[in-house]
Amino acid sequence: MIKLSDISRPAKTLTCFLIGWIILNLLQAAFTPLNHDEAYYWMYSKYLAWGYFDHPPMIALMIRIGYFIFHNELGVRLISVISSAVSLVVVWALTNNGKRGKAGAEWIFIMLAGTLPLFHIFGFMATPDSPLLLFTALFLLAFKKFSGQDKFQTAFLLGISMAALMYSKYHGALLIIFVILSNLRLLRTPWFYFSAVLALVLFLPHINWQFVNGFPSLRFHLVERVSGFNPGNIPDYLLNLLLIHNPLIFPLTLLFVFRKKVFTSFEKTLVFILVGFIIFFFIQSFRYHIEPQWTAIITVPMIIILFNSLDFHSAEGKYLRNTAIFFIPLILFARIAFMIDFLPVHFLKKEYHNTRKREDAIARLAGDRPVIFTNSYQEPSEYTFYTGRFALSLNNLNYRKTQYDIWNFEEKVHGKEILYVPHYLNDYITENFTKVKFPWGDSTYVKVIKDFQSLQKECVILERKSYAFSATASDTIHLKIFNPYPFPINLRHQELPVVFQISFLKNGYREVKKNLELPASVSILNVNDTLKLDCSFTLEDLPAGKYKMAIGSETGYLYDVYNSPFTDAEVK
Repeated sequence: MIKLSDISRPAKTLTCFLIGWIILNLLQAAFTPLNHDEAYYWMYSKYLAWGYFDHPPMIALMIRIGYFIFHNELGVRLISVISSAVSLVVVWALTNNGKRGKAGAEWIFIMLAGTLPLFHIFGFMATPDSPLLLFTALFLLAFKKFSGQDKFQTAFLLGISMAALMYSKYHGALLIIFVILSNLRLLRTPWFYFSAVLALVLFLPHINWQFVNGFPSLRFHLVERVSGFNPGNIPDYLLNLLLIHNPLIFPLTLLFVFRKKVFTSFEKTLVFILVGFIIFFFIQSFRYHIEPQWTAIITVPMIIILFNSLDFHSAEGKYLRNTAIFFIPLILFARIAFMIDFLPVHFLKKEYHNTRKREDAIARLAGDRPVIFTNSYQEPSEYTFYTGRFALSLNNLNYRKTQYDIWNFEEKVHGKEILYVPHYLNDYITENFTKVKFPWGDSTYVKVIKDFQSLQKECVILERKSYAFSATASDTIHLKIFNPYPFPINLRHQELPVVFQISFLKNGYREVKKNLELPASVSILNVNDTLKLDCSFTLEDLPAGKYKMAIGSETGYLYDVYNSPFTDAEVK
């Protein structure tokens, strides 16, 4: 911790910086429209739970607290602003005590923090990376104290910080693992096991939420988002790594990591974290696209390593000052562009400045009707935030599942008149929907549906673990179709009839789908009903081989929804 003796005259410099930092981030938070993901996390906060499809619940709790105070963008981001300032204080406390007392030390620290883009971004944005950075710093502080004196108090704080990390973002698990790997002696320390058990006990409510909901987060992050090898992912990852951590500062960090000969025990841990994250996500880039913010954690060890290693009066110190003189005004200019719409940049207009105008325009079209979007967790969240009206997203196989697939919002709009706003366009939509042009040049297609129904949930039981079909003769499959809703489903609905289909996929891509004809006598699927049917189809255009198979459906304009688990199938 920072001692009172450290708060000498130079400490006023850091204090003034922190006050300015908080004011800057408060202004940014208040006058920058929410981005797509922030609106989604705000929706989390409206329905507090121990977990969510994409992330643990810490960001939802932070938003809920801030929004209780201010019902606007500032409220959404308030706790993120505070946590950013606390993070900087803790990171300062983690730096070398001897270096902190030197003349100009605080200016070096300020320049390091001010030139790293991620500290600016998560200084006000309400995303899971905001609490992640805070609890990364607090975890490292608890670990440093524990390493110096492993007893109940330090073990207790270490356990709480580990749990808080995991409640912030799953990447916190990597941080914990790398710390253990860099300090294997922890495995011989009884108090560490106390910390681990305490963290596990505190994390049990989230584990239980995952169990009750079928472990959606694990399936999504570890299986569903894996897209396979794409050579373009590797240069994208390396370029983003360089840009997001400042292309002039990140190489300097690596220079000190590989050039410095003497590290303290704590600095060795920081190096292990830094290099471990870089290598881990480099390997993962062979499996899927790596989002730039996934390496946000390394910002903390970067600052500490650079601060501890820099000779303030050397060429590297002068290099840092010149970098700060160039980058800080550039970053501040970019931050102003996020608040004020004065640049002709499509990303800024789409992500920030046109959002409220678009959602207000859709609200005028919808009137009192609920709005249904497809394949977008962001737009219904933005619509609800800026208009206060109900909206939801229905997703198909062209998109991933989201928290909207867990909430029972689908049941709230059954049988109601709704405004439908599709995300992806096809010829039928462009020919039969109404095109709406917005004054700023954007457009969308809409359609009013008077008696809405959908069939998004799993409702088909496949009795076998594997199937065999013929590519030359007519095939038959036996299905059990049940009603998962508390209301009847009209399979012959005038606007939104249900057509069941069988789909065959290879290597994650669908090769063919075939309609399954239901008997003419089957028209209504009543509550608690289960239909047992034999459905015929042909596979004359599907090559022989092994496939993954699932039963899906199209409900009018709502197409390609899977209603059964995937199973193995062989076509002979």
